[in-house]
Amino acid sequence: MNYVLKLNEIEAKRVIKFYRDYQKETNNINVLFFAKTDLVSITVYKSYKVMFQGVDAVNEYNMWNVMLDKETVVTKEKTKDSNPNNYFVTSIGSDEVGTGDFFGPMVVCAAYITPDLVPFLKTLGIDDSKKITDEKIRVIGQQLKDKVTYSMLALHNDKFNEMFERGYNMNKLKAYLHNSAFLQLTKKAPSTTVVLDQFCSPELYFRYLNQEQTVFKDITFTTKAESKYASVAIGSIIARYAFLQYFDLMIEESGYPLLKGASHKVDKLTAQIIKEKGESFLRKYAKMNFVTLQKAKDLIT
Repeated sequence: MNYVLKLNEIEAKRVIKFYRDYQKETNNINVLFFAKTDLVSITVYKSYKVMFQGVDAVNEYNMWNVMLDKETVVTKEKTKDSNPNNYFVTSIGSDEVGTGDFFGPMVVCAAYITPDLVPFLKTLGIDDSKKITDEKIRVIGQQLKDKVTYSMLALHNDKFNEMFERGYNMNKLKAYLHNSAFLQLTKKAPSTTVVLDQFCSPELYFRYLNQEQTVFKDITFTTKAESKYASVAIGSIIARYAFLQYFDLMIEESGYPLLKGASHKVDKLTAQIIKEKGESFLRKYAKMNFVTLQKAKDLIT
């Protein structure tokens, strides 16, 4: 199905700027701009009408309605097996990002959603948040931060490395951050369902916290929680938004074009940094327990 927005010149230019990295050639003389991602194609006509097509078209259409203060939004059709009312149930949901990235902090966010937020949340397509690009995260993440009550903690690399050297493995660090987020946020919503995107068994999770003075225990552990609870998906989006903000600052501060994830390109960049700045320079920007560090050293020798 096609979704069309009627825009003015300034609004159309904003859409073009947003999708410029996905621009494709077109022979249609009536088209001002055409872009295509894996999930949606965007056509901006010379009349400044914008058409969205593809599996994610309704989400993009709704996002721009919200961003441009338009009045029309379309509710995405659900499958027979889905339960939109249960998905948007009042709850606190927590998720983490940055655990697979050599560069950048580890960020946990617990988000609290209430019934009054549901109409707004349904316009954003957040139930498919794993498919959301970083460009879109930068937009809707800010909107969610302005509307949703949340608790967010960022474990920056210096502190991450220090805690890892004290015996905290990745899952223990996750448990520590999630527990802190829950303790903060449940003060504002003491009787609310609390959901955690499960990364280990409940028994092991609480064992990781056995040295903490206060532990929040009334937790619903579930795998793929982001697809089952909107609160978890929102927590993930806000956490990713914060991660991207921190990442931008790290690039500016370090003077290097830092890369997300862990790959051979990351190995090569890390080797370059070690040769130019020394290994100790990395502690502020990277997780030193990653095998990436050894791979980079191997590239130098």
